[in-house]
Amino acid sequence: MICDERVAFESELDAYYATCPNDVSDIQQNLERIADVHPEWSSWQLKEHVYETVSTRCPVVVFRHFPFYYELGVGKPRTNLGEGGVGNFLKSRPVGQRLLAAGREWWGPCGSAALSVGWLVLDDNHHSLGNDNVFRYGLSGLLARARERLDSVEHPDQRAFLRCMCAGLESQIALTTRFADAAEQELVDERDPAIRERLTRIADVARRVPAHPPATFYEGLAAILFMRETTQALEGNGISILGHIDRMLGPLYEADLAAGRITRGEAVDLLSFFLAMSDVRFGIRDATHHVGTNTTIMIGGCTANGEPVFNEVTRMVVEVYRQHRIVDPKLNARISANHPPEYFDLLSDLSISGCKSISLFNDDVVIPANVKMGKAERDCRLYAGGGCQENVLENTEINSRATIYLNLLAVFLNGFFPEKLAFLAKRDGAELADYADIEEFEAFYSAFLDNLHAVLLAHIAFRNRAERQGAEYNPCPLHSATIDDCFANARGIMEGGARYSNGSISLTGVGTLIDSLYAIRKAVYEEPIVSLSAMRNILADDFRDEEPLRQYLVNRVPKYGQDDAGIREFSSRVFADLARVSRGHANGRGGIYEASLFAFRSFTNFGEATGATPDGRRAGEHLSPGMSPSPLAFGGQTGITDVLSALEPIDLTDYPVVSVLDAKLPTLSAADRTVMNAIMRGFIDNGGSVMQLNLVDQAVLIDARQHPERHRDLVVRISGYSAYFTTLPGNIQDEVIERTVLQG
Repeated sequence: MICDERVAFESELDAYYATCPNDVSDIQQNLERIADVHPEWSSWQLKEHVYETVSTRCPVVVFRHFPFYYELGVGKPRTNLGEGGVGNFLKSRPVGQRLLAAGREWWGPCGSAALSVGWLVLDDNHHSLGNDNVFRYGLSGLLARARERLDSVEHPDQRAFLRCMCAGLESQIALTTRFADAAEQELVDERDPAIRERLTRIADVARRVPAHPPATFYEGLAAILFMRETTQALEGNGISILGHIDRMLGPLYEADLAAGRITRGEAVDLLSFFLAMSDVRFGIRDATHHVGTNTTIMIGGCTANGEPVFNEVTRMVVEVYRQHRIVDPKLNARISANHPPEYFDLLSDLSISGCKSISLFNDDVVIPANVKMGKAERDCRLYAGGGCQENVLENTEINSRATIYLNLLAVFLNGFFPEKLAFLAKRDGAELADYADIEEFEAFYSAFLDNLHAVLLAHIAFRNRAERQGAEYNPCPLHSATIDDCFANARGIMEGGARYSNGSISLTGVGTLIDSLYAIRKAVYEEPIVSLSAMRNILADDFRDEEPLRQYLVNRVPKYGQDDAGIREFSSRVFADLARVSRGHANGRGGIYEASLFAFRSFTNFGEATGATPDGRRAGEHLSPGMSPSPLAFGGQTGITDVLSALEPIDLTDYPVVSVLDAKLPTLSAADRTVMNAIMRGFIDNGGSVMQLNLVDQAVLIDARQHPERHRDLVVRISGYSAYFTTLPGNIQDEVIERTVLQG
């Protein structure tokens, strides 16, 4: 993809979105009229009508300077993540309005107390289509399976679901024809030979793919993008994961190459367009959507049979990221002890080159973690990181990952200040213990875990009530058609039809929690230098007039991540106990809750509203991100080996959803490849789960904060997304600048 062509594509998109979202008010009004005329219609029948309306009335757009077909004008804004527009119609109906009102009422006090934030029903994003099923059957094959299953069931609800699935697949197939027609219409007046060739290919392929399985590298890319974009538009839900593209596309590329249908240069060009689309469409550089688009791709890893994936498509993807400095989609790279040295070299060179879009997933931990939850190993091998880093099993799993963020420190501090969460007892029956007069640390620790358990159960009970209304709120039979077991169960993803229908509550601030618990153990019970009641008053006053004690807590009490036998053993215990308390609870879709340590931006937002903590942290300071140590553990900088060593005693297979280590390193040179390779190997050897890297020069960040005009191209990695530094809010910029620098 030459620069001139990308500029032309950007201009074309800018011109299109200058008048977008498309005015679809008449379509919306028609849907409302139909719903009013047919109050007896089920949600399945309403969704059938949505499918038919979107596929016939919403405009399709083919861009002259882009080789794929995907743009469907459903009325959502340019920066929408997928869940908006006409396809979102059912969510606006009375059930959705009731759930929204109930959610605001329930979450309001939780947010005010800096306890938690959350969303409705099933996660509206962070999902993956069953692309392998699309590649195997095509939409026509899936439609044939749906019709066959419809003929074999008698239960009215199952028949309604399958009829709606058929309608969705028929609508999506109809859209392929409309894209082909649009390309042919563009050809009428087109004179540029290169653009004519591009439009001719779109017109030809759109009539076949993905109605039928893709047979070439180009068709595979076209199928992935078309399915992602049109399914989002038709379902009103976000599909953040583009897929495990080197695994899926590697065989198609090799077949094309052998048959002389493609050159490596042509394949790189197609990948460049495919990967640049998200940056261009969402206006990442112009800050029209500065928190990223949730879009991800996966490379590396292994096949369902366990063979490592590393092929020419892997190399080309890395090449495109390095050449074009792609920010979004985020690049999730699966690594393991079984991958060849060349793969590690490529990833090291990419990170050193300045790419801030990469996260590393350790197959040797993530796969066993999912197996531990009772999932088949073959299924677990096909996982992808969705949205940020929360993983999902492709083809078989519909999870609800980024829907509840819980502040561990709010629960911890409530034992000192029980009035903070008193509303939970009255509203949810969650009776929380007061720490007053507890004479032994073990009793103190048990009281905290009991309180956490009660808080989790309150959140789960509320969440489950909403989840059980998912099929009425927004049935998604089209998405369900690509997911294993939905055919066999004749039940959709919103009601537990997938093979795995799990969820999670993301626990925020584990490093700060461990340090605070250990400070209580040491300074109150083992040393002791302060009483429990005195500690309460000191925290209430934010260490006012207690700086010597605060310095003692910061510098003399060991902290998670430091090389101290006592804190290492205690950290391992806390990680295990948090997983035990938070997992195994039934959700509203027939699945269970799994353990998760992922904070997105909640570690900053919660921290700003959380009081002082016994580790010496002052009120309002940030909490620790993901599973990372607290900033207080190391001060300004430390060795990366210390951080990686801290992982060794912890069993992160207890955390199948995600457990993210945030590593900020100084900028490295090409000669430092061995350093990066050693970091990745150390991450694997010490049992890390997921690691996101930020190679930055702190002085450059400070200068960019003061002189943004000098650093328009400076990209940084936040918790779960990448962005141009100068587009970020001030508090996020400050967090990136202040984050611990790990010395190599």
